[in-house]
Amino acid sequence: MHITNERIMTNPALKIFSLDGKVALITGASRGLGKEIATGLALSGASVVLVGRTLKPLQDLAEELIASGYPALAVSADVSQSQDVQSTVKAAIQRFGKIDVLVNNAGTTWRSSIVDFDEAQYDRVVNLNMKGVFLCTKYVGIEMLKNGGGSIINVGSGAGQNGMANSIAYCASKGGVVMLTKAAAIEWVQQGIRVNAIMPGTFKTSLLEECMVQEPGYAEMIIRNLPIGRFGELEEIVGICIYLASDNSTFMTGGLIFIDGGANAR
Repeated sequence: MHITNERIMTNPALKIFSLDGKVALITGASRGLGKEIATGLALSGASVVLVGRTLKPLQDLAEELIASGYPALAVSADVSQSQDVQSTVKAAIQRFGKIDVLVNNAGTTWRSSIVDFDEAQYDRVVNLNMKGVFLCTKYVGIEMLKNGGGSIINVGSGAGQNGMANSIAYCASKGGVVMLTKAAAIEWVQQGIRVNAIMPGTFKTSLLEECMVQEPGYAEMIIRNLPIGRFGELEEIVGICIYLASDNSTFMTGGLIFIDGGANAR
C-alpha cells in the first residue's frame, strides 16, 4: 500500500489539526489501533517513531510512510523491559532530537476464569499493559521535562473502569493505566506535560480475533452488550489521538475519553 493524501481527504480528523514539527513515539505500532494511530499522526504532520516487538511490520510501515514523504523510524523493543525502553528513547532522540508526543498503545490480553488463570499469563498481561506504560512514561517524560512539555496519550479500556468476567489480568492492568494517567497528570501539570487516556471499546483488531479463539462466543457476547450494535472501525480511533497530540488540547489533562459505542453509558 502506498500512502497518499487520499487518506487525508477521506478522514476529516486529519484535515483539522496540524502536528507539523512534532515528534510522536507510538508503542504497539505494528498492527491494529497502534498502526492506525501512527499513520494518522504521520499524515497530520508528525515525525513518527514506530515501536513494537516484531521489527518487520514496523519497517514495512516506516518504508511506506517515508516513500510518501512522512518521516518515520522503526524500533524493535519490549516496552516491559527498562533497557529496551531506554534504548528506544535514545534512538528517537538521536534521529529526531526530541519527543513531543507519546502514545502508550502496546497491550495484550488473556481470557480465562480466575481459578484457571495461569500465573505466567497474568504476569505477561500486567507487565506489558501497565509496567510498559510506566516505563515509557518515565523515560519519555524525562525528555519532555527537558523540552518544557509534551502530550502523553495512554490507551486504556472500558475494562479498566467496569469489570468483565474471565479478564482479571486485563481489567486489573487497564485499571492501573487509569491511575497511572491521573497520577502523572497531577505530578506534571505545572511542567507542561499533559497526560490523558483514551478508553476504547471493542475494535476490529487482531486482539479481538485472539479473544474469539480463546473463548468461543466472545464476539457475540460483546455485541449483545454494545448499545451501538457493532465493533469499532480502526479509523474511528484516529481523530481523538490527533486532537490530544495537538496544541488544541492544552487545557486537557488527566482526562478519560471513552470511545466505546456507548458501553460506558450503561
